[in-house]
Parts: sequence; structure tokens; C-alpha cells
Amino acid sequence: MRRKAPVPEAKGEDDLMNSAEKLISYAREGHFREALPQLLEIARRPGGARGPVWEAAAASIQILLWRDRPGEAADLAESLIRTDASSGGELCDQDMPFDEALLATPEASEEAVADRLAAVAGAVPAGRVLHERLNWLSQQLAQRSLAELTPGFEPWGVPLPPSGAKHRSPLVERDFETLTAEEKRVVWMSLRTANDFPRAHELVAQGGYTPGQYAECTWMAGWYAVQGDIERGEAMLLAAHGGWHPYMKWDALPTDPVLQPTLRLVATDRVREHYLTRPIGPEAK
Repeated sequence: MRRKAPVPEAKGEDDLMNSAEKLISYAREGHFREALPQLLEIARRPGGARGPVWEAAAASIQILLWRDRPGEAADLAESLIRTDASSGGELCDQDMPFDEALLATPEASEEAVADRLAAVAGAVPAGRVLHERLNWLSQQLAQRSLAELTPGFEPWGVPLPPSGAKHRSPLVERDFETLTAEEKRVVWMSLRTANDFPRAHELVAQGGYTPGQYAECTWMAGWYAVQGDIERGEAMLLAAHGGWHPYMKWDALPTDPVLQPTLRLVATDRVREHYLTRPIGPEAK
């Protein structure tokens, strides 16, 4: 039986901050579903420009996206920004995942998404990070596809040039089994940089190897997705789980597997259940 999230009642600013940080850490222990209601309670408190409120909102958005509730995630981002950004607090110096949530507004045309981004940007003081980011995304949608602007985009499906892969490390030509752990890491990074999926697939299919790095695993997952190999794509997203680490203390989950249209093809129910119920990041150590 899962224990309930340890959420002390937050009476002051310090209590609120401690509650948010403990909840986010508790969520990363594999209790994302259990922590979400309390995180949302903090996220919806007045004064979202304060750290604990917008941090709880950021983590809530990431969990909502993994629970396939992008509409709620987008609405939470918009409500928080419209209500609190005008005060010019910490919220205005953020971008992800608020920009991602608005970019992924479900069942909306690219024009409608661009209009929403621009409208929400208007609630943020000019010149601040969030204002500039939302405006930039709104303008870019007239020139680039939604998928290209969504986190985790890679040139999946683009074949190698006739001359072969470019900018590959010489280590790629070596016997993979003889390489050190760091050299193997360089090989995987090099293959992703060169978009050399044929050689990467060869290492997986013939050698049974899997990248240890998050970015290389999701790159390969996308390639398998465009090839219709759902099983291998799913396996790569499961392998990516162990290589992900939060960039910020409020980061609860990576969002690209459930936002990037190509990766969503292999973000199966099994993958979602794995990410929502297993410790991740520092809590997995």
C-alpha cells in the first residue's frame, strides 16, 4: 500500500516553500499521482509570482502532461500567468514548462496556438524572459511547424547523405566492445549528432547495446517511431528513464516524450505507467 504524501499545512512562506519542495521530491520517488492534488492546491494559491507557488505549478504541469491531460496543463499555465505575472515576480523569469504547456494546447490549429501564446505574453511585463519566450514562439509558428518547436525535436526520418554520415567520431569505427564507458558515451553522442541511425540500430540489434544517456535514447525512440517499430521505440523510452536528471529543483518529469508528436507514438501506456510510478532523477539513487 502506498503511503500518503507527507504534506504539512503551510502557514507561512517558509512552510509553503518546504511543502512544495517536499512534495516534488515525494513525486520523484514514484508517487506522481498521489502528489498531484496537493501540488495543484499550492499552485492555485494567490501570489503565483512567489517561488513555491509557480514551482508547484511547474511540477503539476509536467505530471498533468504525463497523465494525458494537456488541456488542464495549458489552462493552469495561462491562469497562473494572467493572474500573477503582472506583479513582475520570479514567474516572469521562467519559460519551461509554461511555454511548453501552451504550445501543446490540444485540438487547436497552429494559428489558434500562436494567438493564445501572444495573448498570454501580453500579461507579462515586456522584456522579461517569459514575455520574450511566449512572443517568440507565437511568431515562429508562422514559419516553423508545431512539432519542430516542441521539446525533443530531432531530424527523424531524414536519410544520411550519399557520402555517408558527417562529423562522426573516429571511435565509431572501433570495436564497440573494446571501448571504455566514456568512449562508448562519446560514440552514442556522435551517432546522434550525425543522425546516423543505421549504425546506432546496428549496435542495438546486433550487439544488444543501449545508450545510457537520456538524449540518445529519445533520439533512437523517435527513429523507431517513424519506422513503425513501436516495441523498440517503447524500449528506448523505458531505457531513457534512468538517464534523466532534473535541470531545476522543481523538475518532476521530462516532457518531450509526451509532447513531441513523434515520441508520443511510442509513449505507450506501459511507458507512462513506468514514468509515473518509478523513482526518477536524484530520488532514484
